[in-house]
Amino acid sequence: MLSLLSRLCEYVFPERHDHKIVRQLSNNDLRLHLNPTLHEDFVSLLPFNEPSVRATVHEAKFYGNEKAWQLLGEVLHSYLKHYPEESIIVPIPLSSARLKQRGFNQVEEIARTGLKSRQNLSHYRICSNLLYRKRDTVPQTSLSRQERLKNVTDAFGVRDTPDIRDTHIIVLDDVATTGATMKAAEASLRPLHPASITLLALAH
Repeated sequence: MLSLLSRLCEYVFPERHDHKIVRQLSNNDLRLHLNPTLHEDFVSLLPFNEPSVRATVHEAKFYGNEKAWQLLGEVLHSYLKHYPEESIIVPIPLSSARLKQRGFNQVEEIARTGLKSRQNLSHYRICSNLLYRKRDTVPQTSLSRQERLKNVTDAFGVRDTPDIRDTHIIVLDDVATTGATMKAAEASLRPLHPASITLLALAH
């Protein structure tokens, strides 16, 4: 009877394909694809064209899947633990409208999961209120390189103005193609005179 009810529920409410992939992944499965790659303006950690990576990013981004956050957080931790400098992680912010619609910023959640209870990452801290989006931008996926740059030009502002001179900054995004979004964020942070700014994407 229970099996019949389970099958009926699966028929009426079929499991998302990406959700099924993520449910079956272990922490090590995603870390196997960790391949830090230096691009022209940014570093990426995972290949987005790998089905398990794409599914995990989609689940983290659009559905608030906590296991997806945890899997990507583990990848972030595996990368950051090799760098001893004290750093501030600045997640790319969502617009207020998009944040209200989703109820979370997946990049911030991934960063928090990656740093949670990690003694070897105590020299990192997350500053999620440093940047804000001045306006809602259209999704970058369907835009050309020039359109991407125009879309995010002057899209970010600095809300808090802590003294971050001589501090290492890591601007973190979930997916990057050209890095235009992170570059726009970097342009807003430069006037604060940090020691360095690293642009880091979880996937490319």
